[in-house]
Amino acid sequence: MISPDLRAALLDRLAKVPPERREALRRTLGEKGGLPLSPGQERVWFLSRFDPEDTSYHVPWCVWLRGPVRPEALAGAFARIAARHEVLRARFRMTGEGPRQFILPPGPVTLERGELLGDPAPPVDAFVNRPFDLEVEPPWRVALLRVTGERMLLCIVLHHIAADGWALDVLMRELAECYAAAVEGREPDLPDLPMRFTEYAASERNRDSGPQLAFLAERLAGTPNLDLPADRPRPPRWTGHGAAVRFEVPGEVVRGLERFSRRERCTPFMVLMAAFQATLGATAGQRDFCVGVPVAGRSRAEYAPMIGSFANTLAVRADLSGDPAPGELARRVRKAVIEVMTRADAPYEKVIAALRLPRDLSRLPLCQAMFALQNTPQDDMLRPAIGDLEAEFYPGPGSRYTKAEVAVQLWPLGDGLAGILDYSADLFAERSMRALADRFTGTVARFTLPA
Repeated sequence: MISPDLRAALLDRLAKVPPERREALRRTLGEKGGLPLSPGQERVWFLSRFDPEDTSYHVPWCVWLRGPVRPEALAGAFARIAARHEVLRARFRMTGEGPRQFILPPGPVTLERGELLGDPAPPVDAFVNRPFDLEVEPPWRVALLRVTGERMLLCIVLHHIAADGWALDVLMRELAECYAAAVEGREPDLPDLPMRFTEYAASERNRDSGPQLAFLAERLAGTPNLDLPADRPRPPRWTGHGAAVRFEVPGEVVRGLERFSRRERCTPFMVLMAAFQATLGATAGQRDFCVGVPVAGRSRAEYAPMIGSFANTLAVRADLSGDPAPGELARRVRKAVIEVMTRADAPYEKVIAALRLPRDLSRLPLCQAMFALQNTPQDDMLRPAIGDLEAEFYPGPGSRYTKAEVAVQLWPLGDGLAGILDYSADLFAERSMRALADRFTGTVARFTLPA
């Protein structure tokens, strides 16, 4: 659901579109049919129209393949997957009824081909950050880049309007099975899907989340923006231009944090969130702000095997009043996290609309910071083989855009944690963000107990 302010901003943006492009859009306004978008899809659609160059909603995955790669079998495997999951065959267009998705019949999937003659980063960067035209292109693409006859790089990019991180895991699992079946000359062994994604999208639009929205709107009303000290003037319009710094949390600190978590009856996520809030509060000189938390949004078992965009964002309000000690802050975070997690089905877009926030194109609404902890690697994405091919994850350059002014993501690495801090390159210099990452890891050490 797009708020009136967001619609007005979109109309302002469309007014600046070149005449030939505007004429094409005008023709689609009379187009009928199509199927509704979920609230989350509609917001991503709006953002992609507001800034077509923004690639922060691209979901990339690249793997090295070693062995006798059969390109025709790969292309056939991707076609099988697209035939199963209709959202991969969708086109997204504005109609007289608003934005709609049009599902095309199953057909071949283009496997782009190329040669790698040196550093893979530049061509992968160009592939990952090439914008999608969602009106005429499928919301995903794949490429196979050859190094030698026995070594190739497979690159996959999905648009978040059609997929999320969980969906990428599903795709890699099905790719392994479909490719192996093609090589072995058999039918792939895949379970029937319990429903279509468009059925989910329609049900999300019609679901009554009134009580959840009322509770969250009351809890979040009046939350001030997070104002971290910036190195550069804030642009009049949010662009999403981003960069990133990497960091690690040592194993001994993680073990101490786990002991602290058990004492305070919190999860490690809650304690790490408390440390992140404390870091942001101390840096900005604030006691009240919101941090967004991405969640899978697959609350029903039938959603698990589906490719689609189910992910949601939860807004966790920080309460740093009274300069709480680590234990007290962890308990406050536990209470706030439980409150929003029990209402995780309320679409973030509807929460934003219910708050009726003032229009401000220079920043993202409500949550200027994001935090995520990936508890375990997704096994099917990190599988060591695809059929008879050895597979090894290639991290690639990532997106040049960010979904928040600052966003921390952590995941297990050995007995410690690896982390990445994405940030707005419009606002912050790299040295400031390295200092912020160091401050966060130092704060995490305060939320620990000795052995």
